[in-house]
Amino acid sequence: MDRRPELPTTVERALRAPVPEDAPHHIPTSTVLLDGSVLLTSWVEGRAATRLGILDLRTGGWSVVTGVRGMLRAAQPGIDGHALVLTDQGLWEIDLVALSVTRSLRTKIGKGNDELRAESDGTVVVAGSASTMESVVDRSTLTVVRRRRRAPLRVTLPTAAARRAGIVRVLHEGSGVLAGGTATREAAPQRLLVVSIEDGTEIASVEQPTGLSSVHVVHDGIVAAAPDLGRSRSLTAVLGVFGPPPPGTVPGALDDLVVAATASAESLLTRASRRKPVRTVHRDHRLEPGAHLHDLRVERVTLDGCSVARAAEADSRPTISRVHVTDLELQSSTLSGAVFEDVTVDGLRAVHGSGFLFGCELRRVTLRGRVRGLVLATGLDDPDPATDALYARCHQERLADPEWMLDLTEATGDLTIRGYPARFVRRNPELQAVVTAEAVADGAWRSVDPGRSALRVALHELVRSGWEDVILVADPHGAHADDDLRYIRDLRDLGVATRD
Repeated sequence: MDRRPELPTTVERALRAPVPEDAPHHIPTSTVLLDGSVLLTSWVEGRAATRLGILDLRTGGWSVVTGVRGMLRAAQPGIDGHALVLTDQGLWEIDLVALSVTRSLRTKIGKGNDELRAESDGTVVVAGSASTMESVVDRSTLTVVRRRRRAPLRVTLPTAAARRAGIVRVLHEGSGVLAGGTATREAAPQRLLVVSIEDGTEIASVEQPTGLSSVHVVHDGIVAAAPDLGRSRSLTAVLGVFGPPPPGTVPGALDDLVVAATASAESLLTRASRRKPVRTVHRDHRLEPGAHLHDLRVERVTLDGCSVARAAEADSRPTISRVHVTDLELQSSTLSGAVFEDVTVDGLRAVHGSGFLFGCELRRVTLRGRVRGLVLATGLDDPDPATDALYARCHQERLADPEWMLDLTEATGDLTIRGYPARFVRRNPELQAVVTAEAVADGAWRSVDPGRSALRVALHELVRSGWEDVILVADPHGAHADDDLRYIRDLRDLGVATRD
């Protein structure tokens, strides 16, 4: 007869955080239990706005603090309702009652710190796990007292019983349990394992497809967090880990917390959506050969991790036609090689090199509003010579068709055109000018001082490229707008650039 004690039956719940659906991915953060009463975490909204999320573990209410730069790494409780919060960009004092930043320290402690610990003399120590030095900070004045050599990092290794259960990274040890992950990397898909310290018996096993960075005992269960909260948008609550509630806790307290926190997060997100519509995010999509995306009218769209496949035949190139997009953002995406026909984009922002569009065929494509980070080049530059030759041949055939390619008359911003002849492009003469290959042949253009303008690079490319001409586009929003416009004016005065 089996006389082993009956193990608790655990239940997994998603504890929603007020992270919007369009939050950027791949920005790791920490989730910190502070003084047993609040849980801190962070995420990014919009372009690059950091948000510090504070979950009150007594009420289940979420609060959001703005004004903190960088992602959360560690925290220490303060006095009078304050806390010290360490991010990868500095040390911040937060008023947890007023939900505001009261002081900050961003100099003399370096960047990329991830360790914050308190010492008995009223100081805290700030350090990075990869550094050999650490900073001692007076917490009353929030100033650096001294720098000193950092002690060796202590690593908690799994016990033999934990290793047998599959734990390779210990994240919590106490309250009679040991919890950890089954992968060495935080961001790797893995399982959260909870085992008994006494005999190594498995108590809970929860799949963590977006990774696992921390585990915290909260009320009568545990709360686990992934490193990329922008992707997961929820914490994982595991109920029933400890069986009967520990002394001093309320039965079902974590279950009630999950319900209250999820309702609070949804309420905050609803209020935020009224102020600014949520973006539609398409992630990890690929337009395959022969695919045809058409007849769409959308706004506030982000393409994250999207791509266009290469075609083996000219008539199977992925095609986008009769599409109107207002406010398009490209993140870690490439649309190189696509065929665009009757497409209008009103407002475009491309980050991290996503705006480099190579080997695209354009037919009646209109750009409007502000454009940031877009580079259009005719050559595909594919590593496969046969594919590269196919797209080059398609471009040459397109040049025999007199239909216009691109309309820039209502577009402004950071825009570069390489290889598309000016005769196919509708232009705004106030901001754009054409320089032909013939006009740069004698080298007279070299006598014109570009100042801080980068437009001269296009003329160097024209000399060695074999293009018919190049379009110089001044960016009126850029830091060197005056130099761009003056450079175009001087080239026109010299007769190098056209006056159309």
